[in-house]
Amino acid sequence: MIIGITKETYLGETRVAAVPKTVAEFTKKGFKILLQHNAGQAAGFDNHAYRQSGAVICSSAADILTQTDILLKIRAPNKSEISLLPNNRFIIGDLRNLTSEAVALLHKKNITAFALNKLPRLSLSQPFDILSSQDNLSGYQAVLKSLSLGKRATPLMITSAGTVPPLKFLIIGIGVAGLQAVATAKRLGAKVFASDIRPETAEQAKSLGAEFVTDFTPLLSQTDIVITAAASSPAPKIITNSMIKKLPAGAVLMDMAAAFGGNIVGSQNNTIRHISRKILCGCSDLATEIPNTASLLFANNLYNFAMQFYDSATMTFIPDNKNSLITSTKLPKG
Repeated sequence: MIIGITKETYLGETRVAAVPKTVAEFTKKGFKILLQHNAGQAAGFDNHAYRQSGAVICSSAADILTQTDILLKIRAPNKSEISLLPNNRFIIGDLRNLTSEAVALLHKKNITAFALNKLPRLSLSQPFDILSSQDNLSGYQAVLKSLSLGKRATPLMITSAGTVPPLKFLIIGIGVAGLQAVATAKRLGAKVFASDIRPETAEQAKSLGAEFVTDFTPLLSQTDIVITAAASSPAPKIITNSMIKKLPAGAVLMDMAAAFGGNIVGSQNNTIRHISRKILCGCSDLATEIPNTASLLFANNLYNFAMQFYDSATMTFIPDNKNSLITSTKLPKG
């Protein structure tokens, strides 16, 4: 069987769906890997590394799509890409941006797609959980990016030139991304406060060294960096204009829910604004800013999921319709 990996066409996407390590693992199983020329270049993986791992480098996406049995993707394929796939094939990836027209074409061509973004968030799903693996990196990157924007050192420093106090972080929304933001800021020496409407998150935040608060308003006048990570759809508005005004001049606000409408009033996705002498960064897809590591984790998720329905005796993919991981992600339904 042939596994295909094409260069991602989604604007701003820098990740790649297979890395040399997973290519080598697939090759050991007897698969032929077709990879588009420079598909991994933006993530730091060159064609030579893929060739050494057993991949065949193809000049165009069409060369791959017309031969592929299973297509691995970071983002959902568009209608043009699906039209090139033969009937009765498979697609695995994050399919949140799959259009209704594309779904109809999948059905028409009897192509089965597995949307890993629909995996239930269970311990059983962890080896395949693209949302957790990428959210972890997004939380980490949110801290680094906020520090870059603020242009200040994080930890307490006692020097002959004077004492530098630690930065104070307020992290709101203690899910996977928020917890990683807490852990990263704490490791860098910051004083970290965490808040969430779910009381069960308090112990998780405290275990990473944060002080958990239910009412963060009194902290705002002394907070250097605010990171919001309540990325439901639509995103709840948490930080108001009056709250922004309470922050000290030069404070940084990172809105990780900007793609869903934002947790902070005035935030715009992928946009940095200056409001009341503060810096407001609306951001999404922060994992794409560290594409090498993000690709490593995403590619492992894809490999692990594919192996769930790989039959070693026949060297084919046989989805088990009794497997909840299969049924929860399978598209189109019915």
